[in-house]
Amino acid sequence: MTKPAFDMDAALQALRESKDLTGKDRILTPLIKQPTKAAIQVTAAKAT
Repeated sequence: MTKPAFDMDAALQALRESKDLTGKDRILTPLIKQPTKAAIQVTAAKAT
């Protein structure tokens, strides 16, 4: 099994350090990117 792109421990540490939530390479970016990419892959697979 592959490791998920979202690292909860790293996200929690970033929150503790008051880092930004949104934007390139910020806390929520991988959390949003992973399911979006998966949905696009499913949609593309159904289209073929």
